[in-house]
Amino acid sequence: MQARKRLNELAHKRANAFDATICHNKVYETVQGHHDHGPDLQRYVSVAEDVYELSADEDLEDRRMDVFGAAETVDGHIDDVVDEVTAAALADMLEVIDDWGDDWDDAEIEDAKCEARDWLQGHSEAADRAGVWEKVTA
Repeated sequence: MQARKRLNELAHKRANAFDATICHNKVYETVQGHHDHGPDLQRYVSVAEDVYELSADEDLEDRRMDVFGAAETVDGHIDDVVDEVTAAALADMLEVIDDWGDDWDDAEIEDAKCEARDWLQGHSEAADRAGVWEKVTA
């Protein structure tokens, strides 16, 4: 349950970085795991939370810091995975957004496209890791 709560916090934090409602919604849904993009973020978060919990086990005695260090290592990768998931979601959105005219007006679509491109340009390493950099720069 702790992992789900943390995933929800990550989704809110990342989505709130976007002004365009379309980008906000797409990123929130994707980080939550409602779309199939890249690595299973919930699994990463769950593993990190489980290892943090294990590091509190007093039976480990002198190994507790090693286990805590392992949790910190996994946790350190979570932001990178969130960036990859976000990059994949935005790149996919850019491919289909022009067909969303029935649900969104032209100004909202243009704002979302601009914000998505700006984010992807500013996070080229994440886009490359997600395998979408070539689509973005084509």
